Amino acid sequence: MEGIDDFASYAQEVGARLSRQALQVKLIRHLGATQRQLFDYISDFDRLSEWIPGVRKSWSDDTNAEAPGEVGAVRMISTGFGKPVREVVKAFEAPKMIAYSATDESLRGIYTDHLSVITCEPHPAGGSVMVWLAYARPADNPAKRWLGKKVFEVTLRRAIKALEKKLEDR
Repeated sequence: MEGIDDFASYAQEVGARLSRQALQVKLIRHLGATQRQLFDYISDFDRLSEWIPGVRKSWSDDTNAEAPGEVGAVRMISTGFGKPVREVVKAFEAPKMIAYSATDESLRGIYTDHLSVITCEPHPAGGSVMVWLAYARPADNPAKRWLGKKVFEVTLRRAIKALEKKLEDR
């Protein structure tokens, strides 16, 4: 039987294809939801506030999208202060993978050239495995570089915990 880390290979292939930056954060979690349930939930941009910490409201600008919520769509994320974070969908393969890139301005100097890849794959024992990879160029400033890594790690970990709870309640 595959180890849980073996599920990261496809996400890493996508990351290597779409980003020249180093991997900053890698999280892998076995969840009870089916692949389709998990993917549909995480790719519903209007529901990001239900599971990503700090998100007050989210929506999709599909003006340049191939299809609503897919490649070219812009995930708009309001945190309650400043301009909304803008994340452009770079790759989309339902129900398996979504990759998006936050604009440099949205990351407020802690990272540039960002790409996140999230994959959802069925697990042989049931449920599915979610892999969330974040690639980026860290800030030159040591304090911002440290802050960036901590912010990404904490946010992604808390998001996955909230996601587990939300999907258990369904």
